[in-house]
Amino acid sequence: MITFAPKPIAAPTTEAAEENRFDRIRRLAAEKHRKADAETVREDPQKVGDKRPM
Repeated sequence: MITFAPKPIAAPTTEAAEENRFDRIRRLAAEKHRKADAETVREDPQKVGDKRPM
């Protein structure tokens, strides 16, 4: 005789995965921006001056 059992209730993982994927992308982009800002050497505008030929 065949007995049927109810399916186990599984939490939907697709929504959490999508949220985590976008959070990871945002975090990596923020790290790139921080790294780019740290690597750039900014000179004061007064010291740079106008380098165009007259």
